[in-house]
Amino acid sequence: METNSHERSEINKGITNTMKFLNLPILLILLAVCIGCTTSNAVDNSFESRGYANTDKLVSAEWLNKNLGQVKIIDVRKEEDFIAGHIPGAVRITPNEVFQWEDTNGVKGMLPSADHIATALSAVGIDNDDTVIFYDGKSNLWASRGLWALEVYGHEDARLLDGSWVYWSENGYPTSVEINSITETNYEFSGTPDNDLVASWDEILESVDDPSKIVCDTRSPDEYVGKDVRADRGGHIPGSENVNWVNAVDDSGQFLSAEKLTSIYESKGIRTDKAVYTLCQTAVRATHTWFVLQELLGYDNVQVYDGSWIEWGNSDLPIETN
Repeated sequence: METNSHERSEINKGITNTMKFLNLPILLILLAVCIGCTTSNAVDNSFESRGYANTDKLVSAEWLNKNLGQVKIIDVRKEEDFIAGHIPGAVRITPNEVFQWEDTNGVKGMLPSADHIATALSAVGIDNDDTVIFYDGKSNLWASRGLWALEVYGHEDARLLDGSWVYWSENGYPTSVEINSITETNYEFSGTPDNDLVASWDEILESVDDPSKIVCDTRSPDEYVGKDVRADRGGHIPGSENVNWVNAVDDSGQFLSAEKLTSIYESKGIRTDKAVYTLCQTAVRATHTWFVLQELLGYDNVQVYDGSWIEWGNSDLPIETN
């Protein structure tokens, strides 16, 4: 039996509405995927040409500029520099006050308790599920200390800005002098601290005669040989190798390619088949090299000797000065 034009029109409308209803879940899923691709959780893929093993904890200026407002940005420069200009939306902390303190043995510059750091993060409005981007004046020195501290205590997503403030400000990215109001949070670290990222002096001592382990001294060559003395004694740990932390970045403060970095470290015997311990004076430069080795080059076993030379050089532990 044939249908008239009115009946055919009604049938077509019914089919169209049914298809719309059936496709709604699919459309919602596609929309969620598209939104997810633009959120701060996405990995920055702009470093492919550098050949890094992992870029989950590194972002480019271009990526950050596209994600302003979706991430929390922490500026660890001096207050006067922050006031003169900063990345829009950034908040400031004083890194040596937040990420270092004197421990019960009188060693300065050590990693503070989780509660101490959590209180500071709460004061600048950081939540547990925030993507946190650290930057400093140049080269990510203090920024790396902040990232390492959050990594030890288990913050899910913290990253460094490649090139930090110098690259950002010199390449036309937006800056601000506005000091935004902060809504304090109640930040708490969850889970167990990752103690595999931290080494103690006795572990370092055990490494001296163990060929499967090596100490990477990230200080200047003058500190390493004992010409620049910043403790009771100058020199270095026997068997350690010196790779100045600044060798890992170029003149703009950006990290070198994986090929160049690998050449630098492997030429000093710092290879992936060894357990590596990084140190400096108070474990700030050491965290920078930890980031390079573990994150960018994919070393499996890298620990920061948190006591570093301020502990070792003020003790009776063995040293060399050659």
